Amino acid sequence: MVKEADLLQRNGHQVTVLYCFYIDWAQNEDEELLKQVEWNYLQIGGSPKNHPFQYFITRLKYRIFKWLYKFLGNSFLLAERSQIRGYDELLKAARKIKADWYIGHGIGTMAVCVNAAGSNQAKAGFDYEDYHRGEVDRKVKEEIDRVRFLEEKYIPNLHYLTSASPMIRDAVKKDFPRLRIPICSIFNVFPKPALPNFNPSNSSGKLKLFWFSQTIGKGRGLEPLFKALIKLNDERISLSLVGRLDASFQTEVEETRNQTRSTIEICGIVPPSQLLQFSSNFDVGMALEIGSPENRELALTNKIFTYLQAGNAIILFNTKMQKQFNEELHCGIGVKVNDVEELCAAILFYCNKEHLLAQKQQNLMLAENVFNWEMESKKLLNYFNQQNFEKAG
Repeated sequence: MVKEADLLQRNGHQVTVLYCFYIDWAQNEDEELLKQVEWNYLQIGGSPKNHPFQYFITRLKYRIFKWLYKFLGNSFLLAERSQIRGYDELLKAARKIKADWYIGHGIGTMAVCVNAAGSNQAKAGFDYEDYHRGEVDRKVKEEIDRVRFLEEKYIPNLHYLTSASPMIRDAVKKDFPRLRIPICSIFNVFPKPALPNFNPSNSSGKLKLFWFSQTIGKGRGLEPLFKALIKLNDERISLSLVGRLDASFQTEVEETRNQTRSTIEICGIVPPSQLLQFSSNFDVGMALEIGSPENRELALTNKIFTYLQAGNAIILFNTKMQKQFNEELHCGIGVKVNDVEELCAAILFYCNKEHLLAQKQQNLMLAENVFNWEMESKKLLNYFNQQNFEKAG
């Protein structure tokens, strides 16, 4: 979203970003980011730090709407109001801004954009960062039904649709065969100036594995990786994990440390602005998406692009999208999801310095020549300009 706002602002458009507080640990990083941007921004619905009473009220309303939704379903705008905190506040603020375009990120913003555009005789757009009706387990029927309802209600009124992977794009097309607009797939890559200096040497002599996410916890592909480290029991291998360590996962980390000579380091949270440079200190990035729920099969994790642009080799689980991506570009070694034996073999392959160096150089070349924001932004800008000339419905 930030890259999209930057791109449009620098190409002659006046951009305003409306956003809601999401999580404490990101607040300081967001504040530093906003000091540097050229576009306007406005926080809606308060936060624990700024306008805490408003934050309390919107949270209370959100909980009430979610409770009512269980009994009344999609009536009375409950689907919209129980999908995102501060729906009414966001819509009110958006309507006040007389824009030509309203573009949303996150399923809860789709209704805001379409309704604000309708009030101001403007156009609405949306970015599929994930395949939203496939983000939760099939057992959570209430969540899936609400997302389906919102999509079927608002997608026909969109004039702009982007997706974060080709398979998400294809899934949305399949869900909406009569969709009257093209969907443009845009990879979430970094600008070239952010690329770190590539240093192929490894003075420690260890093979340094790296993984990151917001939370270090269960169901993220770490369990089979831990089993592989125990099986290898190799002091030449180290694993660094970035994120908040879930308390329920602490025991698993400690037990693994006690059963292997490999090193496991918990690095805590690294700000997004520093993550690429941090990743460049390692040899192999681990993209261990487990393929469930469905969105994980179709999405292309941001980890892959971070690893590419940091000059890391990659070991990735063969979800549908990751397998196709790797078969086309040969950015690393694909292994069957949760397969410990194949993980061990992949790690040992990169213990060979010649194999490792060749892959790291290949990946940095891909980042420099193909997977960077300079290339992707051209696609996005061309698509936006094309849709901008289409008549609003």
